[in-house]
Amino acid sequence: MESSLVLVFAAVLIGAAALQIAGKRSFSCWLLVPFPAFSVVFGLFALADAPSRLGQAAFESDVKQVAFLAVLLLLSLASALRRKWRWLFWVAWIANALVCGVLVYLALFWKVFS
Repeated sequence: MESSLVLVFAAVLIGAAALQIAGKRSFSCWLLVPFPAFSVVFGLFALADAPSRLGQAAFESDVKQVAFLAVLLLLSLASALRRKWRWLFWVAWIANALVCGVLVYLALFWKVFS
């Protein structure tokens, strides 16, 4: 299931870039927002019972990941609210693409190369 969600996000990310190039800035900017938003929400749900299940070190690591995703969400929201700043869209798109690349590697190729 996770691998299919990652592939959907990759398709949405490519679609957002195509729409930005085609001139539909408003819709392309808002396409970047759902992934970081869902990631932050699911990360917070995962943190709810993490200290008792994983331990303190893993909990602190997960808190740092949620903080990084929150920054990514703020960057995506800023690019959606400032549609005329094309450079901000591309900065947010590159940040989302890096996260997507890591997730594609983890979801699809982790077991192949380990």
